[in-house]
Amino acid sequence: MARVRRLQDQAYDYLKEKIVSRELEEGRLYSEMKITRALSMSRTPVRDALLRLNMEGLIDIFPSRGFSVKKINQNELQETLEIRCALEGYAAYALAERIDVPTARETLFWLGESISDQEQLLLSAKPDVAGFVEHNFRFHNKMIDFLKNEAITQIYTRYEGKIKDMTYRHFAAHPDRLQQAFKGHVQIVALIRSGNTDQVFARVKNHNDWSQYFEA
Repeated sequence: MARVRRLQDQAYDYLKEKIVSRELEEGRLYSEMKITRALSMSRTPVRDALLRLNMEGLIDIFPSRGFSVKKINQNELQETLEIRCALEGYAAYALAERIDVPTARETLFWLGESISDQEQLLLSAKPDVAGFVEHNFRFHNKMIDFLKNEAITQIYTRYEGKIKDMTYRHFAAHPDRLQQAFKGHVQIVALIRSGNTDQVFARVKNHNDWSQYFEA
């Protein structure tokens, strides 16, 4: 059973990365059999991975034909961003409120290290969009992890594929905004460190302002 689960996770991670990196294009029909051959595994774990991605709203499955990457419409995009603002905003608020708790200090230290890594990526002549998106996602996800709230984690996990996908698309279309996002992270960490619960939630909301994504 453990081996089956590992294969399912491997297939899921492989497909999700292809979707987020835009290697799999929206609207194009892909063969399940070709994926199984590429991964050198049976159809069962690949099918399970596809069902999981379908439940997350990232793909559409066409029985006996294959699957395609789903295009996120504006309603889904707005819903995803509102949920993101609510959960990440609360997580940042909780960190600022409990800043003297050891686990909060540990999380804050990790966020600071993440900012240093992000800065290094932005110093290169050509910005590493995919690398920055990955660090960006880990930065926000770390705040969610701090809460140790299984219900919140499950909701966030359900939307994480869409979050990474739309973030990549946004920065790929507007690489000039990577620096703006980086500055937002610096400000969020500064507000958490100072215990500023009054402003940190609003700063996260502004950081995730959904209106800019409709321009991509």
